[in-house]
Amino acid sequence: MARMMINGKSLTKEELISKIDEYFNEKKVLKETKESIIFAPKTKVGLAVYLGISMQTLSDWEKDKDFGEIVANAKQRCEMDIVNHSLIGTYTPSVSMFLLKNQHGYVDKQEVVSDNVQKIEIVRSEVK
Repeated sequence: MARMMINGKSLTKEELISKIDEYFNEKKVLKETKESIIFAPKTKVGLAVYLGISMQTLSDWEKDKDFGEIVANAKQRCEMDIVNHSLIGTYTPSVSMFLLKNQHGYVDKQEVVSDNVQKIEIVRSEVK
């Protein structure tokens, strides 16, 4: 049976799944108004803190043959949380873009297409 270590304690795949589910089910209130309640975002950093490990350890676990799929799925859940809250306006666009670029590999990309072909001719001349 595959196991990982958290703070000196051995953890099975099932226990890790349970801990991750606890993290996503936890509703930590960031702001409450008469109109709405805004909960803390679910991020990779938050997941690592909740599990009591570093971001590097979380990345290492993602490469593990036994635990990698579990961690990758949790990271996708974090990504989905950011995107969903961005769409309804509870997260600002700049914060959402920052998190998606720095934690989930998103990039700004511009594609330049041109039909204009320029020919450059290099002539070598010898000085006598």
